[in-house]
Amino acid sequence: MMKLVINSSSKKIFESDNVKAVQIPGTEGEIGVLPSHSSLITTLEIGEVKIKTDSEEKIIIINGGFAQINDDQIYILADEAELTEELTKKGIEEAIKMAEEKLSGTLLGSEILQLEKQIRYQKLKQKLFKSR
Repeated sequence: MMKLVINSSSKKIFESDNVKAVQIPGTEGEIGVLPSHSSLITTLEIGEVKIKTDSEEKIIIINGGFAQINDDQIYILADEAELTEELTKKGIEEAIKMAEEKLSGTLLGSEILQLEKQIRYQKLKQKLFKSR
């Protein structure tokens, strides 16, 4: 078994010492992690962290971040993260609308990239919300 801790920039999202497998969205592609995985530090992309324990499977949506894997311990620090069961249709739709409205204004290049990333993140949340 492995220990997994997922934190967003504002709170702890998930913690368990009984994780059998994890799939994380690395910037170079999906990374599957099983016990005795080699040590690794990587950047993460917008995507799903799929967690398998003895008793359940969970999906946590992240908006990029970093992961450290070492000695059967996985630490993820995500820019943003949410459990799929906490998603609300209204919250997702409002976040997409607000980001799209901001995009229509005068912005710097870095602001445009941040808003486009936010829209991709919200649309992934919307897709997962519809599929549950």
